[in-house]
Amino acid sequence: MNGLGGARVLLIDDEPKEALPVITALSRIGVPVAYFDGKELPKERHKLRGVRLAILDMDLGVGGSNENKASTLVNTLSAILSSDNGPYGVLFWTKHSELRDLVTQFIYGRSDLPTPVFAIMLQKANFTRRTRTGKLTDQFSTVKLSKELLQALTENSPLECMQVWEGSCFEAATKVTNGIGELTTSSATQLDDWRRDWREETLKLLFTISRAKAEKHHSVENCILSMFLALNPLHTDRMDLLVEGVTPPLAKYAAQIMNAQGGSATERKAKVNSMLHLGSDHLDRFEPGNFYVLAKQGKPTFIPGLQDLLRDTIHPDTPENRQSVVKDARIFAVEVTPVCDYAQDKMGFSRLCTGFVLPSAHERKIKNAQFLKRVGPFHLSSRILPPSAYNLYFNSRYVASARPADVKKLTATARVRFQLLADVQSWLAYQSSRQGVMLLG
Repeated sequence: MNGLGGARVLLIDDEPKEALPVITALSRIGVPVAYFDGKELPKERHKLRGVRLAILDMDLGVGGSNENKASTLVNTLSAILSSDNGPYGVLFWTKHSELRDLVTQFIYGRSDLPTPVFAIMLQKANFTRRTRTGKLTDQFSTVKLSKELLQALTENSPLECMQVWEGSCFEAATKVTNGIGELTTSSATQLDDWRRDWREETLKLLFTISRAKAEKHHSVENCILSMFLALNPLHTDRMDLLVEGVTPPLAKYAAQIMNAQGGSATERKAKVNSMLHLGSDHLDRFEPGNFYVLAKQGKPTFIPGLQDLLRDTIHPDTPENRQSVVKDARIFAVEVTPVCDYAQDKMGFSRLCTGFVLPSAHERKIKNAQFLKRVGPFHLSSRILPPSAYNLYFNSRYVASARPADVKKLTATARVRFQLLADVQSWLAYQSSRQGVMLLG
């Protein structure tokens, strides 16, 4: 059932009769709701992630003091919402601001609950529709609720921007699934025959997609992974088509984004760069792009030493600068054998571009030189590297070769993804073949 997971709205209310109109109204406009009454709660592994709006009834039937009501609600929320849920807003059904403030403070004090980026309070009765004679009905007005939520989201534009992008991701994935599922040619006239043909033809297509990704390494063990990796570019293609259509309504936030200048903190940029260009899955496999961080002592003999890698790189090369760089630098190597050679199992020696990793705080101590390629910052953490922002310095003067069996003994810290790997390979190829040009100045 994992493929059916995911809810954008969480509703907690101990009265199902009062919750149903809200669920029905939101469902009518295409917004799915995960509802809990506070009694039946999910198991730890099934806690919700990706909720962007939590609608909370302040009194879950426990009564007593405000502290008791707030504590019960927060404990219930903690049992439902995962600690890595991400940013979200909260709508409280109450008219008592002191109760709202108490709950938000309790949430803020919990390490196992993300802090909501906004909290608004509304009275449930104000959104219940009335007849022309003024009698209350069971219908819930999503129009009024949308106006209130829109105001809260306008004041928290980053959340709305990311929500729209997330929705586009889901729509793009749906289009890929639909496209794959529609590529059948069955002419069966019986329903059971059509279903059998659809299953068999779709399986054959998924096999072909998976094999195209893994090529000579295709196996039962990697067929599902290879299939998903092959589907990812299709998802990206659909996203490219979708985002132009969903961005116009967000144009009102463009000025806010453009005015938020001054640069983000290095650590945050490093973490985004790591998400973009460094993989952390299946590091036990020997693959192109494997990124190895090595200790100064006990490294393989085919990897150059740190003093060699640092030669002609420190500027100004003062004793103080050299001491600090040597102390904090670590050797790295990246597997740069052409991907096609690996995929087609035509690999001879493993080819490794080596260099050094250095905390980004030392950036000004390393010179700009053609034989060095600086990439980063990246957020790295390993047995050898304390968690921090680092720059990678590839040194084209030291390219190592070794038998794949010897490289397989190393443990990868990360994997350089194809876009950055191709950039490094291209730079290395140019550095390996440059002749220099004689010009009269």
